[in-house]
Amino acid sequence: MFLNILVGTDGSPPAARAVELAIELARAGNARLTLMTVAPPISSYVTLAGLAPQAMSTELDHWAAHILEEAAATVPDDVIAHRVQGRGHAGPELVEELERGAYDLIVLGSRGRGRAQEGLLGSVNAYVHFHARVPLLSVPPPDDE
Repeated sequence: MFLNILVGTDGSPPAARAVELAIELARAGNARLTLMTVAPPISSYVTLAGLAPQAMSTELDHWAAHILEEAAATVPDDVIAHRVQGRGHAGPELVEELERGAYDLIVLGSRGRGRAQEGLLGSVNAYVHFHARVPLLSVPPPDDE
């Protein structure tokens, strides 16, 4: 039985499906649910585009807060849910939160790319899989994708 569940979300359809499933698991087990999103790091090329790094950082933080707000709006009143907003690379940030929060399950959406694409492009799921000390539930994309 899982009593403390972390779900990562980025607002994508697979992530939304992961949030739905995590809510169901939390409800079934009367577990605590934590929604987490991570604002990506700022590229060093941002100044070449004429943008101030601080302005870009603020925009990314607003984006992450909006993603969390949307996910939280889907959580019913009978499920205890908390929010965590990180900044940096999603994989390491999620693993750090896993260790900090003593979670016993992490739920992530999967884009459904093949092994070759994941190997070339990287994957948050792969990073978490190899670095987390708790089970990972990887939720495939919805059938209509």
